[in-house]
Amino acid sequence: MDASALVKRYVAEPGSDVVRDAMAQADGWFMCRAGYVETVRAVGLAAGKKAARTVREEWPAVGVIEIDQRLVEHAAELTIDLDLRSLDALHLAAALVLPRDDLVMATWDRKQHAGARTTGLRLMPDTVP
Repeated sequence: MDASALVKRYVAEPGSDVVRDAMAQADGWFMCRAGYVETVRAVGLAAGKKAARTVREEWPAVGVIEIDQRLVEHAAELTIDLDLRSLDALHLAAALVLPRDDLVMATWDRKQHAGARTTGLRLMPDTVP
């Protein structure tokens, strides 16, 4: 099962169909290392330990942006400059280290979406309800 199939099978939130379709068309997916904890937890709570185990098995399909001193310092600045929560700033800082050619950041969090927009990132969705 690939990552887009995991989303289809275990995540039923508003916008998950949009993410699933984008993942199926993307050349690759990237996530900050902390996203592993968030993803395993969310899937485990929604669908149980077996589903969380599947996430752990499929994790190598995700490109990981490691958390280092430079990333956390940038995230700390983003928390203040863009009024973001810590993990949201960490994810945004991680996205900002990637080449922007075909990069699209997915977020339905209003503050993170607004903050990412100010950095010039392309976003999915275009607006957050």
